[in-house]
Amino acid sequence: MRREPTIHNPALTVTCPHCRCVPGAPCLDSRGSRLTENRVHQARAAAHRDRQAARQA
Repeated sequence: MRREPTIHNPALTVTCPHCRCVPGAPCLDSRGSRLTENRVHQARAAAHRDRQAARQA
């Protein structure tokens, strides 16, 4: 049974500004391999925090 990744890592709901992965897709490293489970680029995590802050404001 596969898990829905966005449930376990809310940062996956935004596009990654670093590797340009679409929402819902895992981040990729410089060689095009997926990052290990539950890991995202710092830029993607920051984009998610900014989006959450904008919603609460």
